Amino acid sequence: GGGGGDDDNLKEFRIHLNNLLKAFGGVMTRFLHLSQILRHKICSDPILEKMCPSYPIPSSALHTVLVNAELAMQREIKGFISACIAESDKPKDKRKQRMHNAMSMMDQSQLDVERGIFSLGITSAMGGMGGSSMGVDGWKKSRANIVELPPDQFVSNVLFPRTNVDPEVRHALTFRRSISRWTHEVSEGRKELANCSGEDTTSPMYRTGMEEGALVYMDNIIQRTLLPEMQDEAVNAVIHFLERHDAFDPIANDVFTRYPHHTVQVEAEMSVACQALYTSTRPIFMALHRLPKGGDMYLSLVTMLEHAMLTFISRMKQRVGEVCQGKAAFSLLEDQRSNPTPLSQFMERRNGFTLLQRIYNDEDDVDEPAVEPATRVGGILPLAPSESDTSPRKTGKLPGADGRGPFEREVAQLDVLCKFKEPLQFERSTLCNDEEQMKAACLANSLLRVSSLLDGQLRSRAGGWEKSSKIKAIRDLQSAIKTIRYHGLRVAKFCRMEMLLQTAKRMSEICMSSVLQAEDAIRLPSCANNLGEYLTSSSDNIREAGGNAIAAYSFSSLEQYIPFYLMHAARIVAGGPKAVTMNGIESLDRTGSVLYRDLKGATSFENSFWDEEAAANSFE
Repeated sequence: GGGGGDDDNLKEFRIHLNNLLKAFGGVMTRFLHLSQILRHKICSDPILEKMCPSYPIPSSALHTVLVNAELAMQREIKGFISACIAESDKPKDKRKQRMHNAMSMMDQSQLDVERGIFSLGITSAMGGMGGSSMGVDGWKKSRANIVELPPDQFVSNVLFPRTNVDPEVRHALTFRRSISRWTHEVSEGRKELANCSGEDTTSPMYRTGMEEGALVYMDNIIQRTLLPEMQDEAVNAVIHFLERHDAFDPIANDVFTRYPHHTVQVEAEMSVACQALYTSTRPIFMALHRLPKGGDMYLSLVTMLEHAMLTFISRMKQRVGEVCQGKAAFSLLEDQRSNPTPLSQFMERRNGFTLLQRIYNDEDDVDEPAVEPATRVGGILPLAPSESDTSPRKTGKLPGADGRGPFEREVAQLDVLCKFKEPLQFERSTLCNDEEQMKAACLANSLLRVSSLLDGQLRSRAGGWEKSSKIKAIRDLQSAIKTIRYHGLRVAKFCRMEMLLQTAKRMSEICMSSVLQAEDAIRLPSCANNLGEYLTSSSDNIREAGGNAIAAYSFSSLEQYIPFYLMHAARIVAGGPKAVTMNGIESLDRTGSVLYRDLKGATSFENSFWDEEAAANSFE
């Protein structure tokens, strides 16, 4: 999980607190053993019981001593916490005060001793009169003064100046787990002593003298000060960035200027809204794993997270509609009721979709696609059912029963693109321009990345995750993260379908090209050069706005679709009224070679989904 930087800064504080708790635990254990021995002696020896009138109830002997010892320990721990948290002090003022106190603690003689140490005892303010003994005595005196400091002064005058850390209320979360464990061990020790000695834990005397413990004191501060502060930061920051006009727009990336080489790995930044959601909720996730599961504070933090995410989701859905609604690509993926079409479902069964999920998610959360052979020898179906077919209700349609592979099934749903008889015509507004394409790629990458980061924060600190995942509030929070991820995948599929549309539109113009009837020379159709330029520019735009993963998925399977479109155009030309010359046939052959080269160049970046085997089979 995150938060390693805060823990590293407070490492010395945690070491000191753990040593303090360990020492107090040892003292308390000895007191409990002493009380057990004394109570056993008094109860088992009638003569001794008469000789000890100060213990009217033998089973409660030394109870007051135990209470006073625990009170003293709790006050020491509270002093340490109070100095580390400094609930009412401003950090800068506190730092100035600490520096002043640290300087005033050391008198002039101690400063002289320090100078004497660093000068190997040669120089001292006393002019060398007994310098050696005075130096040793002064050093012991200085160390003794530090050891005798109470915890709050030790924190303020020693730990804070040494580590250059300011007191903050958030530090309470770092110390809570250790103090909670120590408090539980002391409570269990007293209960065990009561069971062994027969002490009545229900009597009023058992609870007398107890005051607010360090754990309760810390929890009150967290609930009173820290939780409202974290809530304001989370909700207000998310709302502030969501209201910006460029909340989901791509962030300018100069990677292509600094590294002109085409294959450089591009890590596109998330949009400012997604960055704000992650950075503002990250401290709450860190706090979530340090509080008792299912408690009031725990559920309050979960409610904060859910509120921030629901606010983000409402604006995110609006943005997805602005990017995708009214586009031809989106109408092929979803109907008017926003239900996925069969084409959208077949797209999810392609290997490229699985690879996209693996990049943004843990591999354990991604289902393997069903491995279906493209062809079967002799067309014979296997007798054994598919391994994924576990329900009798699924036996109506066996995977691969129609003898077609994933590509063929996807093509079967693309009648409008794959069965054209003339150049495809689309309204200009239904196709994405370069700016809209970059916005869609940025939105897909940002939503998928932030959902992956949030899910990682929720699952971090693995201990107790399975137990906390049974809480309804946690399930609702996980559902909100899955909603963000779902919309990211929607936009990613939109980017891929837009690329297929743009490619089909340009490839369909080949059948009307006059170069196929040329008799004087061999020329390439202008649409082939146009498509090559579009693939190159789109690759750079999508990688700059959405990163390599979104670009790889957007260009996935084009090595199969471009030869398919080319063969379909050749069939139309061959059956047309105008005869194709030998120069036209050579032109079609060279068009395939040029498009192969252009597509290979456009997808030659790192982590591309280019399938060499599929490309060889399709273009051959």
